[in-house]
Amino acid sequence: LKLPSRRISSGINAEYGGSEAVQVFIQSRFLRYATPKKASKNRLVEATKVLHFFAMPLEVDEDFVLKLLEDKGCPTPTSISMHKSEVCSAGLLEFDTVEEATDTVAIANHLQGSIKGNRYILKLAFTGKKSMPTGDRAAANTNGDGEKSKSK
Repeated sequence: LKLPSRRISSGINAEYGGSEAVQVFIQSRFLRYATPKKASKNRLVEATKVLHFFAMPLEVDEDFVLKLLEDKGCPTPTSISMHKSEVCSAGLLEFDTVEEATDTVAIANHLQGSIKGNRYILKLAFTGKKSMPTGDRAAANTNGDGEKSKSK
């Protein structure tokens, strides 16, 4: 794969103090397709009804994730499982259908915000799993009004 050696002109945007309106990263060392070796590390994963979210601050809990998705108009997951390491929070979200999971990725992937002074970017990815692992899954609960609530 041969990349162009010159930068593509993107124009100047006066509204943002003369900075470029579009940045082109074709020469970036982070480009995932820059070399055949880098491209071979990309994995195609079939869309499933289970999403993995990751790289969230430690202060994030299930209620925060559910409220964030609700505020953005995303479908409500049937269950959620959180995992925390020494440095970040991550977890799994399961939806009723693949379409609901796909809608959530389209709406919420790379949402930016902050919680207790810590900035985050919500990162979502399909897990490749058809359903959540049995240890993490609980039957969808209802709150008495017939609405779904988080599973624990």
